Amino acid sequence: MAKKYLTRGLSRLVRGKPVIIITTLHQSGLVNAGTFGAYTNLSATEIGLAIGRPSHTYQNIKRTGELVINVVTRPLALAAEICAEEIPATESELDKAGLHPEPARMVKVPLIRECPVNIEARFLKEMEIGYHNLVVVRCLAGHIEEDLLSEDGGLDVVKAEAVVNIGYPRPLYAVLANPFLAR
Repeated sequence: MAKKYLTRGLSRLVRGKPVIIITTLHQSGLVNAGTFGAYTNLSATEIGLAIGRPSHTYQNIKRTGELVINVVTRPLALAAEICAEEIPATESELDKAGLHPEPARMVKVPLIRECPVNIEARFLKEMEIGYHNLVVVRCLAGHIEEDLLSEDGGLDVVKAEAVVNIGYPRPLYAVLANPFLAR
């Protein structure tokens, strides 16, 4: 089969990680929630997040140094879309999306009760990349619904029906199915 040569939109050619909602705190104490799909695992304890500098999420992380990463599942796809909207800092995306904050243990930022996986994290460093910054965070603690643990201690993305965005910026989602080992 012939392959088409491309020079634009190349990052769209690699997809497949769960959509996340990052919670942070506004200066007023109001909870901010933003939806993200551009991130990568950098080590066992570090995650790199691509975040636009003008966003409330970026500004709050820089000010407080704290955040919670919340994994989106199929029942939460619409809530994730609401959290992706441009909402003033005087309003909480959680309220608009019908989601509920729950206290974290190691950071002041709340986690989202409805998300089956939450990771409490602190800002480590950043690197400017155009409009975005690659924000590196250190994971401090995690919360996962026990029935969604995989054999290796991570999230069973198939069982959880973790949502993957397969059409960014269009909100076209999928869930993974039929996992297999190559050997």
